Amino acid sequence: MLFNSFEFLIFLVVVLFLVWIIKNRNYQYIILLLASYYFYWFSSGMFFLLLIFSTLLDYYCGREIYNIDDKKIKKRLLLLSLVGNLGILGFFKYTNFAITTFNKLGFNFELLNVILPVGISFFTFQTMSYTLDIYFKKLKPTDSLLKFALYISFFPQLVAGPIVRAIDFIPQLKNRILFSYSNIKWGLSLVGWGLVKKMVFADNVSVIADSIFSNPLDKSSFLIILGAFAFGIQIYCDFSGYSDIAIGVARMMGFSLPLNFNKPYFAKNPSDFWKRWHISLSSWLRDYLYIPLGGNRRGNVVYTNLMITMVLGGLWHGAAYNFVLWGFYQGILLVVYKLISDKIRINSLISFIITQYFVFMGWILFRVKDMSHIIYSIKKYVLIDFSLIGVLDFFIINKTPIFLLLLFCYLHFNSFILKNTIDRIRFLKLRYWFLYVLIIVVMLLLFTPSETAEFIYFQF
Repeated sequence: MLFNSFEFLIFLVVVLFLVWIIKNRNYQYIILLLASYYFYWFSSGMFFLLLIFSTLLDYYCGREIYNIDDKKIKKRLLLLSLVGNLGILGFFKYTNFAITTFNKLGFNFELLNVILPVGISFFTFQTMSYTLDIYFKKLKPTDSLLKFALYISFFPQLVAGPIVRAIDFIPQLKNRILFSYSNIKWGLSLVGWGLVKKMVFADNVSVIADSIFSNPLDKSSFLIILGAFAFGIQIYCDFSGYSDIAIGVARMMGFSLPLNFNKPYFAKNPSDFWKRWHISLSSWLRDYLYIPLGGNRRGNVVYTNLMITMVLGGLWHGAAYNFVLWGFYQGILLVVYKLISDKIRINSLISFIITQYFVFMGWILFRVKDMSHIIYSIKKYVLIDFSLIGVLDFFIINKTPIFLLLLFCYLHFNSFILKNTIDRIRFLKLRYWFLYVLIIVVMLLLFTPSETAEFIYFQF
């Protein structure tokens, strides 16, 4: 069930109404839990049983890890949780990737008919963080299976994040849900902007990236650079748009979800970029992988830790070699930055330009799957040929997507300068806020393509 679909609108209105008319806290949470399971069942069918499996596994593992004093048993329970969650993630997401890899080495295994459940990478990481936090004594387990199940399955962020920590969400379940004017206004402001990001900008700008990278071998450097830039804007608008809608829907019910994007295309170094891009994943990788590996504490081993973390982060995005390359590439950027940051001082503007140049080059690895296409595109991106053949025709054919690409850049720059744009909007007087809503509706009516695509991160 897509956020930008009529079905979701009806679903959301019904859920909000039911939660509003019910005054008992537990009944409200039961309605939300059932709605979340229905939401996932609608998107993935019987795979919602995997969600229930992970919920039961980690609820009971977390409880026993906390109650049992024997350290060996604690470790076994943690191992059971990790193997259970990573096992289902590995089977559904990486089995055919592993078979394909072995076949390239000379084996002849048949591929399995495995379907990837929507959002499995997100909810397995979320549920694992619960048992890990209990094991490392950062969290006490909840005594309510209902609350834990709702934490794992909460429908706004279930299939594409943000990845929420139990320590942040479960305490919000102490009181019954009360709807307030300020929360409704705040939530709708976020939802409206998220829909515009997705349907107006991402889905239109995707035409540029798709037409260039469907077969880049005859494209000039200018078009390759334009394609990389367009895809960078597309994936940002697509994914941050989803996050805005998820955070906005949760806010309407009074729940606070963590910020997932913070103007990543204004980052001044690779480390800064990962503090701004997909924050819930990058912080998860930092806390549950990078730091346990040793983090910054083991001298030169820190570079190995960075590479392992980013390669696995790339593989988390998808079972394909281009994602592994993208993760390796991001690791290289972080290692190089760490090596030179204490020795060389670079002007902030120059640092920003260099960082974004390499960030957008990395999107080629993320977007293009064919290795020969990747090599050609990177070569054209780096070794500029200054050819303008076909560029004018491309602009004429794609004038609307080009216009929307430029419009987004203008709006994005202004939101960076003004800061806290949504806060400014939600505090507008009602007549001005309605004008904002009207602008959102007009943009959606004028520029929404006839066919909108699935959110990119649904495949992860």
